[in-house]
Amino acid sequence: MKIGLDVLKKALHAAKHPGISEGASLFQLAWKGLPYLVSPSGRARPPITLYWNVNSVCNLHCKMCDVGTFNEDSNFYKNLRIDRKLHEITLDRFKSVIDEVKDFRPTIAINGTEPMMYKPLAAAVEYASGAGLDVAVTTGAYDLPERAEELAAARLTRLNVSIDGAPALHNVIRGRKDVFERATQGIVRFKDAVRRHGYDAEVLVCATIMNLNYHRLEELFDAIAKYPVDRINFTNMNFVTTEMAQAHNLKWGKKYAATVNCLSDEVHPGKVDIDVLFSQMEKVQAKGGDRVCFMPFFDKDELKKYYHRPMEFMGKVPCMSTWYIAQIMADGEVIPYTRCYYVPLGNINERPFLDVWNGEKANAWRRDLRKHGRFPACTRCDMVY
Repeated sequence: MKIGLDVLKKALHAAKHPGISEGASLFQLAWKGLPYLVSPSGRARPPITLYWNVNSVCNLHCKMCDVGTFNEDSNFYKNLRIDRKLHEITLDRFKSVIDEVKDFRPTIAINGTEPMMYKPLAAAVEYASGAGLDVAVTTGAYDLPERAEELAAARLTRLNVSIDGAPALHNVIRGRKDVFERATQGIVRFKDAVRRHGYDAEVLVCATIMNLNYHRLEELFDAIAKYPVDRINFTNMNFVTTEMAQAHNLKWGKKYAATVNCLSDEVHPGKVDIDVLFSQMEKVQAKGGDRVCFMPFFDKDELKKYYHRPMEFMGKVPCMSTWYIAQIMADGEVIPYTRCYYVPLGNINERPFLDVWNGEKANAWRRDLRKHGRFPACTRCDMVY
């Protein structure tokens, strides 16, 4: 019963995720997840969200990101940067996948590596939105001022902008001296352009809580308050420690190898003061009300576990991600999730997407995932809490 309640709680919260349409109902989530219970083969219904890494480059140097810190040994770096060369999804292949899936009405979430550096971004958004699909773009937003108008003209549904602090702190975390100023300028330009084009689009600010900013969340809220932002989503840092990777690899290293992810001398969960963090969360929630979403709002004991005892899972929710979402990388490879293990399921440049989605590799991965629920290095992945 407890697991069932945890899964229901997760489903209710899912619509707040930047990559999932708020129009997704509990019935739709249940319908998509039903094969988890009834399909022995591991087959799944078409995904509710199709994530795209349209390119393999970024123009920021974020301190909590393996791409920004050039941690070439991590799964996260290898998934996003691939072989350190420029890879891009061709516009024609993007369109053909949209044609494959449009009848199933997934959200199209373009989330990496840095979409604003992808020249045909507006054309891709326009094609997907023209097919009647919700389209979200997640960005560090350094180039947003120059691209805001064309994204509004393409009728982008949701713009997710990563901002982790008030101006000076955010610029340090993201590794460029004026990224806060350019991101907020881009938000204003996008919202103005949306009004001129006569439709409504949502702007989310997505903030990652880490030891560099946990004590200054209220400053972030105050710095954003004057801008046309619909919601601020706060998420806890996603990471894999050495101990987590070692414990995982003792059993799964040959099949689904884990690496240390998104940690450095500067960024580490053990440096977070939980009392200070919780106080900041309460202040921001009180100020922001419905405009603020903590994903999730952990109590003090849960925060202590999350940041100081990372070998422990936060609950009993199994990972059902590959029944709901697909992640297409810049070289066309379909994998479970950018922060997951490197599990190549098939390539859209070689086969139709839906063939890959329910191909033998994808189904075998789902069977393993269902059998074991989640793996030892999954403790700080947001798919399992």
